[in-house]
Amino acid sequence: MKRVLLLCLVNLLFAQGLFESVQQTSTNTYELSGDIRSSIYFDGESDSLYSKFINSQVNLKIKAKKENIGFAYANLRFTGFNYFDEHFMNIDLREAYVDVSLGAFNTRLGKQILPWGRADVYKLTDNITPKDMRYIYIDPNDMRIGNFLVNSSIQIGSGFKIQGIWVPHYTPNSLPISVFNMPTDVEYKDMILPERSFANSGGAVKIDLLTSEYDVSFSYLNAYSLQPGFASEMQLLSPTQITFDFFQQAWRQQVFGFDAAFNYYAWSLRFEGSYMLPEEDNLVFYTPHPEVQLTLGLDRSFGALRILVEYNMKFISDFTELSEPLNPVLIMDHQLNVYNRLFFRQTEEYIHNIFARVALDLFHETFEIEIPFSYNFSTKEYLIMPRMNIDLADALLLSLGLNMYHGEDDTLFDLLKPLYNGYYCELKLTF
Repeated sequence: MKRVLLLCLVNLLFAQGLFESVQQTSTNTYELSGDIRSSIYFDGESDSLYSKFINSQVNLKIKAKKENIGFAYANLRFTGFNYFDEHFMNIDLREAYVDVSLGAFNTRLGKQILPWGRADVYKLTDNITPKDMRYIYIDPNDMRIGNFLVNSSIQIGSGFKIQGIWVPHYTPNSLPISVFNMPTDVEYKDMILPERSFANSGGAVKIDLLTSEYDVSFSYLNAYSLQPGFASEMQLLSPTQITFDFFQQAWRQQVFGFDAAFNYYAWSLRFEGSYMLPEEDNLVFYTPHPEVQLTLGLDRSFGALRILVEYNMKFISDFTELSEPLNPVLIMDHQLNVYNRLFFRQTEEYIHNIFARVALDLFHETFEIEIPFSYNFSTKEYLIMPRMNIDLADALLLSLGLNMYHGEDDTLFDLLKPLYNGYYCELKLTF
């Protein structure tokens, strides 16, 4: 009798599950989209226009929605590219998360790309998820790397929102180590990530105030910096032979930030500010000095013409000039300190940057000319990236352009221009 009752119960549950699944299927919505692109990049420093980067890529984006409470998203990228003389095949799960909304409460769990800030270029509070800066990316958004996050928020009324982020695992920016010119007695070692523990995890909180006249956000971050430093260890092989191990070193920071946006007649104005404070017990040469930054931006459209201008100022407290050490054993640390200041952008006590972009749409928005330009008044570095976008057909785009980095000797752009300078052509089909 017990077996009969158990069998009936199982059949009842199974039938009920089928009935519910049939009912629920009708409320599910699914969407598959993405793009396929192919690009070739020519070396701007070579008269023969050597093709230093060839890329073929497929992006698949999957969205699923469950009634009004559940949402899931995944972005899978397949890439085959030839970079100088090396060939790579990558399969990258850029994002995969599930989003649950219960009234005013929302939680998103999984691998996510989460940009913070309202500025277009100088995003001072964009410190949650990292970027890949090793290769050439025609679209800057392709540089972004997903990271596992617990992302929760609560909406209070129509104009007040509190968002909390927990970063259980540290993922740093991927840096172009190949541009460093190191002596033969220096060996690069892979970065050792901080031990996975709650004490080494990161957290952030943001408060949004949204009104019909302006938007304001205040944020706080306590986590390992996405931008690791460069460090070394000396290895004494014999009384007369010394080698160095060169590696990336994680360091922890606190960032207090705010951003705001509002409209003034036909102009859109945006502001961002931040105060970055490294941990006191980590104040060594691979850790930057505390710094204050401010970004002011405005943009406007004049019919088919769009203009964007941003100004960024950075102040580095406790700034001191570097001097080459007399002790030859310290030369390696000195050189890495130079690289650290370049990548942390702390080569001067005050640094002033400006970015401008002019875009013009022609022929019923089927032909676009875009000219972005940036200039560092403190270091005399500049970057110009003219580009043309041509709509060959619906969802079929041809892009032609160039990247031109220029900097004086011993500047960051002087270091990066052999890697990034060049001309490119890309075909992209979106579906």
